[in-house]
Amino acid sequence: MRVRILRTLGYKVLSDINAVSVVMPTALIGTVILTLRGRGVGKSELVRRVDWLSDRIRAKGGRVAHFAGAPTSVVVERGIEVLGPDLVGVVEGLAEETFYAVDRFQLSFYRNMTIHLFISEALVSAGMYTRVKLGGGPDHQRVTYSWLLDHVSFLSQLFRGEFIFPTVGLSVNLENTLNGLERDDVIKIRRNGVGGIDTVELSDTERACGRENYDFYCFLIWPFVEAGWLGAISLLGLTPPPGQEADVWLEVNRAQDMAQLLGKTLYHQGDLSYFEAVNKETLKNAFQRFEEEGIIVIRKSKDSKHNPPTTKIADDWKPQRDPETGKIIPKGRLWDFIETIAQSRREG
Repeated sequence: MRVRILRTLGYKVLSDINAVSVVMPTALIGTVILTLRGRGVGKSELVRRVDWLSDRIRAKGGRVAHFAGAPTSVVVERGIEVLGPDLVGVVEGLAEETFYAVDRFQLSFYRNMTIHLFISEALVSAGMYTRVKLGGGPDHQRVTYSWLLDHVSFLSQLFRGEFIFPTVGLSVNLENTLNGLERDDVIKIRRNGVGGIDTVELSDTERACGRENYDFYCFLIWPFVEAGWLGAISLLGLTPPPGQEADVWLEVNRAQDMAQLLGKTLYHQGDLSYFEAVNKETLKNAFQRFEEEGIIVIRKSKDSKHNPPTTKIADDWKPQRDPETGKIIPKGRLWDFIETIAQSRREG
């Protein structure tokens, strides 16, 4: 209870800080570059999206640094100079000046200065993506409100240690977010006879513009989805080996190191989209959430210096092995948990 009270107080302080924080041009540029498809972005497109993002931040009640009358193109040039060539590179010899992310991990710190303003939209977009990623026409990508509510609830629980959510309650916040996205012509809502939300889908306008605004919200949350998925699949490594009945207790630090090594391997083999998901601090947060959810058990000693904390999979989350092959059977609570996260992972 004490930890929960302290965490709530901390979130309140962070929320108040976010409310008065000013988003600088470097944060605008970093956010735009990390939320676009493709290898790079032309200067004109970068300027256009910085203007769009500035408008969206103000519409959400955020503050954007005053440009002092300078055109956005000049502000972008100065911002890229501040970020430097170690973070944002320029491709020479092209028809248009084109910028690309050199160090996406370092650049993500600038993106994280804006994500708190759009976390509700990002979670809704990730929930819709479970259908959008399947492709096909609008009818095939349409999602019911009940499904969206369940998936947004799941993601909210998964990321409750990462973000500050509105205090109005999940259902009210979801409805407010959907109405806002509808006003922005990002989504189209079909309502039932009593005015309740029945289904949600991408708007015709959003489809016509290549999903650029919808994708923006997805790109904000995808690195965190990857981190949650990586942390969850790393727990499969705590499954007792074939023929062993006793639990496998592993030092928490070693388990997190193994998860990080797994993430690096998957990233370089093309099975993990975001290297920032391999961040040790992010994985530590994931393990903390898994403990809170009862997925893992952590045993601590008063003498943590000589007896570091150890962890194991909780009994009712422990995967089973095929008695003949020794391989983990792809079913059970942990497997279903991993699959639910995977539904919102980025394709391609």
